[in-house]
Amino acid sequence: GDLWYFPPGMPHSLQATNDTKDGSEFLLVFDSGAFSEDDTFLLTDWVAHIPKEVLAKNFKASISAFDHIPAEELYIFPSAPPPPIDSDKVSDPQGTVPDPFSFALVKTTPTPLTGGSVKIIDSNTFKVSKTIAAAEVTVDVGGMRELHWHPT
Repeated sequence: GDLWYFPPGMPHSLQATNDTKDGSEFLLVFDSGAFSEDDTFLLTDWVAHIPKEVLAKNFKASISAFDHIPAEELYIFPSAPPPPIDSDKVSDPQGTVPDPFSFALVKTTPTPLTGGSVKIIDSNTFKVSKTIAAAEVTVDVGGMRELHWHPT
């Protein structure tokens, strides 16, 4: 899988693609233990509180174009799979960012260890991620021989 970084205040969305028959899984991680989805600003929640006449005027569209806007916020919900990503790419006149906001974890070479392997991702490898790191640990059968925990 991949890792993505979304700076605070940057609008974004996650959408599962139709790449596998089993769908997609997302693990959301935040660098604040006090995070709550109730503290997020969701576009669907905002738009649900704007009169359709105002939306129509803003987007230069008919009022009926907004008949299917949800009446409440949507956090996780089903939808049709998107088209292939290559058909949806947008060219930015400013060019690309120097440090990408995504990281291809699947392309990282694991470090072999006795009893398994590990992939470590931190700000040395994923430059934009300054406040959080990740590790993908693969444990061989019989590779873990002691109980342990990480209290922090």
